[in-house]
Amino acid sequence: MNTLSFDAGRPDQGLLRPSQQAYVIEIGETQAGLVSRRGDERFFTFISAASAFDALEGHRFATPVAAERAARQLASPRRRPDTMSS
Repeated sequence: MNTLSFDAGRPDQGLLRPSQQAYVIEIGETQAGLVSRRGDERFFTFISAASAFDALEGHRFATPVAAERAARQLASPRRRPDTMSS
């Protein structure tokens, strides 16, 4: 997971705006998407970067790690009940 942080305010205007945090979520070699939040927000919002992760688009997560975990679960092949041994 890569970190991107930047300040949305411009000091020359005398405005103090909360900074924004953004984290890139990568699963293997694939960029799944990113999560971001403004400094005044509690949760991170997922923005999909690959169609395989569109199901997570707009979902909100408490932490970037929680978003990464959800993306990993979405990407992992699921075992079918008829292929599981008893």
